[in-house]
Amino acid sequence: MKDFFVYRTVRRLTLPLIVVIFVLMGGAVPARAANKAQVVVGFVGSPPPGFQNVLLNVQAVRIHKKNNPSPTGGGWQRIPTPAGIGGQSQNAELQIDLNASQNIPQLFNTTGVKPNTYHTAELLLDPNNPGVLIPTCPQSPPRLEGCINYPISLNGGNLITVNDSGSTGLVAPSKSQLGVLILNLQVMKNEAPTTPGGPYSVTITMTAVPPNSVQSTVTGMVTVNGSSSGGSSSIKIRALGVTAEAIGTNTAIETSPVKTGKGCPPAPGGCYTLALPAAGGLNASANGFGTLYDLAVAGGGDTYAATRLLPLYPGQTPLPAVNFTLTGKQTLGNITGQVIDACTAGGKTGVVGATLQLLIPPDSNNTANCLLNPELCVTVATANTNNTGGFPLPGTLLVPAAFDNIPALTKNNSYVMKITAPGYDDLLVRAKPSSQNKNNGGTCSTDGGTNFTKCNLMLNRGTITGTIPITPPLPGQTTLVQVFAEDAGTNNVRGALPMPVRIKASNPGTVNFTVNVPTATLPLLPSRTFDLFATTIDLYQGFTDPYQGHTVAVLSGVQIPSSACATTTATFPPDQIIDCIGHGSITGQVQNPNLGTSVVLSKQGVQLNSSIVENQAPLPNPTSNYSFCIPADTYDVQRFQLPLPDPNMTPLAMPTPLPDGALTSVTIPPPPSAGGASPTPTPALKCPTTCSNMDGSCPGICNNMIAPQL
Repeated sequence: MKDFFVYRTVRRLTLPLIVVIFVLMGGAVPARAANKAQVVVGFVGSPPPGFQNVLLNVQAVRIHKKNNPSPTGGGWQRIPTPAGIGGQSQNAELQIDLNASQNIPQLFNTTGVKPNTYHTAELLLDPNNPGVLIPTCPQSPPRLEGCINYPISLNGGNLITVNDSGSTGLVAPSKSQLGVLILNLQVMKNEAPTTPGGPYSVTITMTAVPPNSVQSTVTGMVTVNGSSSGGSSSIKIRALGVTAEAIGTNTAIETSPVKTGKGCPPAPGGCYTLALPAAGGLNASANGFGTLYDLAVAGGGDTYAATRLLPLYPGQTPLPAVNFTLTGKQTLGNITGQVIDACTAGGKTGVVGATLQLLIPPDSNNTANCLLNPELCVTVATANTNNTGGFPLPGTLLVPAAFDNIPALTKNNSYVMKITAPGYDDLLVRAKPSSQNKNNGGTCSTDGGTNFTKCNLMLNRGTITGTIPITPPLPGQTTLVQVFAEDAGTNNVRGALPMPVRIKASNPGTVNFTVNVPTATLPLLPSRTFDLFATTIDLYQGFTDPYQGHTVAVLSGVQIPSSACATTTATFPPDQIIDCIGHGSITGQVQNPNLGTSVVLSKQGVQLNSSIVENQAPLPNPTSNYSFCIPADTYDVQRFQLPLPDPNMTPLAMPTPLPDGALTSVTIPPPPSAGGASPTPTPALKCPTTCSNMDGSCPGICNNMIAPQL
């Protein structure tokens, strides 16, 4: 990804996935226990103005059937962090960003609890590190440095509680009814720090939100013809479940196990319920903006199934049931192999972190050709490669790897498998699982299905090599530089250095880099070129700074390598020197946005980041703000817009955001110099960062620039 930190990654991804990115951490959920109900917990929030990010470290949510129970008493039901995301221990935590959950909830987790009516909910934040605030640069005194982490000091402790003494309580999950608990967090700033890096004193309050105002419920039946649990009895079988994915991706938003009950098909089939965040807001349509999802059905020893949904809207009723019919008692096999770099000597170097996806046509477009048009298909199983390029990664004792539970097809049929990795050409092959789980299982065909061999797959790539001018750091200091390559004129990053380049004081003034990039042209980009940009990783007060203090070097229109394994040379011009300049920020407003609106930041035509539009209506006191933390320099900001979904039309593929207005130039003045031999700085202006000048001075308090309304 083009940003180093999770919250920055989330913000730049909002452009292509604006209506679902807020729930990416929902993940998959475990199978339901027979004696438990299910409850899903999500968060919305409204941070105080003037902050780039408000990040809270959540350890768990607890619910209790009593009103105002003792925090140390019994009867609490705990909803922990998702397995494999926040960790396994009682102290595992998941970080949520309130700036990214103002209009659409960020799902926390779904888990089993005792069926009951619950009147109390309690949020548990990390008592030692409850969260951080990242303010934008100051517009006026007090003059605290912006775009750095400030810890939170909680007024009232790390346990935040909400009660509802009414007959329906906060949430009432039952064995036949999924419970949905959406919690609204409000952060009030009490006292600012007295020194850079000191804590903000804040008060956090919590209320419950009517679920229908921010989510839609999808239900349906899964009918299985024939008995389930096919294959060898020695094979651990994944539970049958229905997973909602961000449209056109393998990003799981929520999974519902299939269970039997009144009005449901008998085992091995059953019913499912998904409570999915839905984009509402104003200025879009009568229903709101709408959220797009795929549904994938997998597990139970049954065949796969998938569909692409109509747009979902908050509180949408009535919503037709989405039903599936599977064939049970399938022979389960696996697909194993290795993904190899085709351009290394001997072709034996594995590609680390490649993603493999099994695709099938959705019921809504069952004639889609996944080999020619993978964007029209749905991912039903995903695997990743290890540090030698081997796949799949192992599963757990309870949940086997998806590629270990693949229903075998008839002799002449095969799946389409898509293999992707940063810096490499995408590869589409046909794949057949083995008849039983074993090493070297499965076969693949790279010629469209004529010849099948072991799935040792080679990815092509090219390289771009070049130099970037840089002002070396002071003796004893280092500067880390990362280089990114993206499709020209887009935010679509296609390659990055596997490790940043370390620059020392002895450096002659250049960064030498070699970055892998794809070599294939694309249907919409027959004359494909790349934009390059380079950023740094800086420190502030000895800790990694979320936003760098060096200028961003850019170079647009670099030609694609002429063929697989070829190299293109790119030399950044002298005016794109990486130099110590200091923090800066841009803030502004967007006129009449909706939940498909974003703002893109670019420099000399190279897109660097994107920002959601915050505090939109119908939230109280909407401001429609956006903000960027970026080193002092001259940039362009531009409004982008996702097409408004047609409520009556199932989309064929993920929509693409388009420019919606002219470029607007904004210049952030560099901060004044501080430190050095003279004059003697005040304690607040000491140089706490490795971004220093040769005379010993460093950038002082950063500046904010207010952009014209977009």
